[in-house]
Amino acid sequence: MIWLILSMLCNTLLLLILKGFERYKVNMFPGIVVNYAVAGLLGLTLSNSFPLVAQVPSSDWWWAPLLMGSLFISIFVLIGRTTVESGVSVATVANKMSVVVPVIAAVFLYQEQLQALKIVGTLLALGAVYLTTLPATPQANKGRGHLLLPALVFIGSGIIDAFVNHVQKVLVSGNLIPLFISCSFLTAFVIGSMRLLYQRSKNQITVSLRDIAGGLVLGIPNYFSIYAITKALDAQLMDSSALYPVNNMGIVMLSAVGAFVLFKEKLSALNWTGILLAMLAIGLIAIS
Repeated sequence: MIWLILSMLCNTLLLLILKGFERYKVNMFPGIVVNYAVAGLLGLTLSNSFPLVAQVPSSDWWWAPLLMGSLFISIFVLIGRTTVESGVSVATVANKMSVVVPVIAAVFLYQEQLQALKIVGTLLALGAVYLTTLPATPQANKGRGHLLLPALVFIGSGIIDAFVNHVQKVLVSGNLIPLFISCSFLTAFVIGSMRLLYQRSKNQITVSLRDIAGGLVLGIPNYFSIYAITKALDAQLMDSSALYPVNNMGIVMLSAVGAFVLFKEKLSALNWTGILLAMLAIGLIAIS
């Protein structure tokens, strides 16, 4: 149970730190790039995978970390922008409701049965994302534009979850998963660094010690958010089909409370309804 709780806390901390970047004037993109270097190196160190890195280019799945790293940094930037522009609660629901995407993908890719409760949970999840993203006040209304970032986070996070599931089922053996994740983190760092160097050459961005410090702080919970859920799965506390939804349910609630306490985020009655719908959707998917 301790690993499941740690996963909830680390995932919540990730979103709160991204929101804190705005308050402490940390440039979002450089901070995210540094974060992936920290997470990747930490993963290789703790899993003793450094000697195995040389084997990755000759493996059958050499391309998978390249794709995953590209997805990681792209979606993390979107999540960061969503936390700043729409709030932590919106980013959390959009991110964690993406659990419905791999559920749907499993039906088509692995011929899994789509039971009635999963269908209801999926529909509720879509409604939860919409209600949570509605502006808390009429003054904050930005038209349909307020839906774009959360929608992209929802779809992108779902693609990541579905791809990770595919990697575990088809491509990479269990003992090499830590190596795969670490290489994906480092790929995200390389891609981000290339973009940073280009922007720096055009004098479009500067990287300060504050940005590097922000990335260091972000990278630690980023790695442990994945490490903790892996350990929770190994502990066989419950089936993975239940563990992931329970984990996401805790993250949704902790993030809503944390955002209210730390950043005084205002949520309307419809927003809270969306959060409750999110928890109900996760619960239905978990028991189906």
